[in-house]
Amino acid sequence: MMNMEQLIKIVKETDSIFFDEQLRADVTKKGDADFVTRADYEISEYLHRRLTETFPDIGFISEEGDTAIDETKDYWILDPIDGTTNFMHGLSFCAVSLGLYSGGDVVAGVIYIPYTEELFWAEKGKGAYLNGKPIRCSKNKHLSDCIGILEFNPYFKNDCRAAMDHALKIYSSCQDIRTFGSAAVELAYIACGQADVFLGRYLKPWDYAAGLCMIKEAGGVMTNLDGEVHIGKLNEHMVASNAAVYEEFCALIKS
Repeated sequence: MMNMEQLIKIVKETDSIFFDEQLRADVTKKGDADFVTRADYEISEYLHRRLTETFPDIGFISEEGDTAIDETKDYWILDPIDGTTNFMHGLSFCAVSLGLYSGGDVVAGVIYIPYTEELFWAEKGKGAYLNGKPIRCSKNKHLSDCIGILEFNPYFKNDCRAAMDHALKIYSSCQDIRTFGSAAVELAYIACGQADVFLGRYLKPWDYAAGLCMIKEAGGVMTNLDGEVHIGKLNEHMVASNAAVYEEFCALIKS
């Protein structure tokens, strides 16, 4: 049986890796605008070992390792550092993001932002929390009152016109727009009501697994543009918001 206190302790143990300047500076380019640091690999390997020791019956999927997901099995779904480009430049918007997929749903999630010492966690049926205090999505009922977040995804610059169209729709309809460069951080901020609506372009499950649980437990909604969630699919456009503006926001994005 999973113990959230134990899980949070394991995630926070990655601090010594995250703040190792030599590991941060050891950078490999995987593709256009796609980088990985030695810290990414070290955190992935460390959490794989610790989670397997502690929860031996649960599989493990990481961005920096095995990426095939069988939706009939139980998995930890990890992004060791979501927002690697931010991390490389010393920007605070990067996080360790860990979700537990079980029984066809993400049933637990931890999003840890080491630079700001913000620890978000959620467990199915038990709510969502920031540093131990309960959090909820915002209560805004109109997009004109909302802060919107768009995660552009720099790996798909060939689709930049569509990305800019999405940005224009959100900017024109909402109070203002933000982009932080880390879907995990952005979803955590939606869950605690610091922003209201989110569109993440071409997301992979490790980008949003923990955030999915967080949003739902904080009273929000998160789906793809068809109103569904397929955790095994790659490169999905995902929307998240409070329940009051979800339909309006989806209609805006699809218009």
